[in-house]
Amino acid sequence: MNHQAVSSVDDDILLDPHEMAFFKEAEASETPGKNMRLYRRNVKMTQAQLAEKLGTTKQAVSDMERGIRPISKKTAKELAKLFTVPVSNFI
Repeated sequence: MNHQAVSSVDDDILLDPHEMAFFKEAEASETPGKNMRLYRRNVKMTQAQLAEKLGTTKQAVSDMERGIRPISKKTAKELAKLFTVPVSNFI
């Protein structure tokens, strides 16, 4: 068998992921609670650990992540500071 690498000019084109359909769909399905869960999991923190840092209960964190309880402005600011991301990710 003859395996040759095939190269073309198209191989060098970089695509902006923000313009791709999969990214737009994922972005549209983001919610403050899903963002909260994502950032918490990224730092390998349990709901109980996050609750302790926020001065609330594990159940409250669970409810916020599932969208049952809204994230207050105060909590959004605390989350932004904790995860070093914009407050808008949690509003």
